[in-house]
Order: sequence, then C-alpha cells, then structure tokens
Amino acid sequence: MKINDLFKSTNFTLAIVLAIGGLWVGFPEGELRGIVEALFGIVAGAGLVREKMKSATVDWKAWIRSANTWNYIGTAVIAIVPALPIDFFQRVRDLLDSALIGNWQGVVTSIFSLATILYYVLRPKNGV
Repeated sequence: MKINDLFKSTNFTLAIVLAIGGLWVGFPEGELRGIVEALFGIVAGAGLVREKMKSATVDWKAWIRSANTWNYIGTAVIAIVPALPIDFFQRVRDLLDSALIGNWQGVVTSIFSLATILYYVLRPKNGV
C-alpha cells in the first residue's frame, strides 16, 4: 500500500475522527461529554458496519480477526462503558485468534489476561 493511499482510505479517516473524539471523552461530567460520547459511539458503530459490509461476500473468520473490527468494537463499547480499558478488546481478539487456529496455550493465556483485567475493573475500591 502506498502512503498516499493510506491517507485516502476510509479506515484512516475514521481513525482520525475517533482520535479527535477521544479528546473530549475526558471532559468533566456534563451535557457536552454525554453528547460527544454518543457521537463517538455512533461513528465507531458506523465504522464497524462499514468494515463488515465493504465487500459483496462476507468472510466471517477474516472479519472477526480484523484489527479494524476490534478497534471499532472497542471504541463503541468504551463510549458506553468508559471503565473498560482498550487493552480488554485486544485480549478478546487474541483469544478468538488463538481459538480459531487451535493454539490452546494462547487461549489459556488470553483467558487469564481477560480475568485479570476484569478483576481490576470490577473489584471494589477501598477508598484509595
């Protein structure tokens, strides 16, 4: 892929829009933050649908293994549940990749990584 083609691609444009939108997710609580988060989630959802429908035939295995698919899923879910770290979705992708190719050591490692992430997200905070 030529560098000029990269800058003209839809995925690059969506990534830039999502990166700019990510700047506003850290705003203090308020009406503007809610609006930006909703728009952020809609753009990510549109990217996810576009990534799935950009060809006439759908290869589900290739779609589920695509890094773009997981970037859009992660962005859409984090817009709704900001407590989840983005690394969670990389570990889910690793889990599915390992399962699809039969790498059972990778499956176990991914499960432990996901469990660790969920533990730290869901554990009660002791006023620290």
